[in-house]
Amino acid sequence: MRDDGYLHFMFVHKDCQGQGIATRLLSLVESHARGLGVRLITSEVSITARPFFESRGYAVKAEQKAHARHLYLTNYRMENNL
Repeated sequence: MRDDGYLHFMFVHKDCQGQGIATRLLSLVESHARGLGVRLITSEVSITARPFFESRGYAVKAEQKAHARHLYLTNYRMENNL
């Protein structure tokens, strides 16, 4: 996470999902952000990550189409007020 509250990336290997790892990581990131005085965390998350972030209070602010080589990938700009 940058000092301005932008969460650049957070990944958990598919074989380790559902074990609470991402929940713990996000909790640590949010605690760190509060310590820095950050009041808003923003991120761009994948289709598969969207439900995880929504369940933790993050809201979709925009659906985006990212261009990567010859593909257009959908992701979501999300944010959460701390």
